[in-house]
Amino acid sequence: MSKTIVITGAGRGIGRAIALACAAQNQLILLARTETELQAVAAEIEWAGGKAQVVVGNASDPAIVQQAIELARQAGQGQIDALILAAGVAHVADVGALSLQQWQQSLDVNLTASFLACQTALPYLKPGSQIIAISSIAGKSGFPGWSAYSASKFGLMGFLQALREELRPQSVRVTAVVSAAVDTALWNDVAGSWNRQNMLQASEVANTVAHILSQPSHVLIDEISIGHVVGKL
Repeated sequence: MSKTIVITGAGRGIGRAIALACAAQNQLILLARTETELQAVAAEIEWAGGKAQVVVGNASDPAIVQQAIELARQAGQGQIDALILAAGVAHVADVGALSLQQWQQSLDVNLTASFLACQTALPYLKPGSQIIAISSIAGKSGFPGWSAYSASKFGLMGFLQALREELRPQSVRVTAVVSAAVDTALWNDVAGSWNRQNMLQASEVANTVAHILSQPSHVLIDEISIGHVVGKL
């Protein structure tokens, strides 16, 4: 059965992998900042038998979010089946070296963007609809140099817990995907030595999201953790 799905951060990394995992027969609204990347993903989705529309902009911009949700509302004839929150940014630096701009962008993209998307989509989330957010083990444990990222992901986990209870009476499901490190382009800009061979692949997180989406409408997965067998980096 075809679903109408909104995916933020869909141009690359985990968001892109989720979009491709959801491609067949679904109607996808893809939101990200880079048009060329979005158009490439949309072309792959069309080739796989799905439908895709793209919205170019920042997921923490209310006007951009409104545009994406309106497209989904039209595509789904008034209903959005799933909202997948995969937009993310990581600024890695000790607290003393972290700029205010980096701190604020971390909160904007990793937390406020999720609030905006959920709030805007609420009127179109019917019983059985799903909100799935990509969180992190940094939302449960702090790591040196990752204070801004952890603060945003801890905040996201709290937001999702409260939202889950608010929406439970309407049978709208809210799931947090708590992921260990994933080998994406994000790590290209992170200083330090990281064993990317021991990271998850974006497709493996995407498969987890596809599993959540496949559950019957009465099944709620509050939280699911996914990591590499070797443990934390």
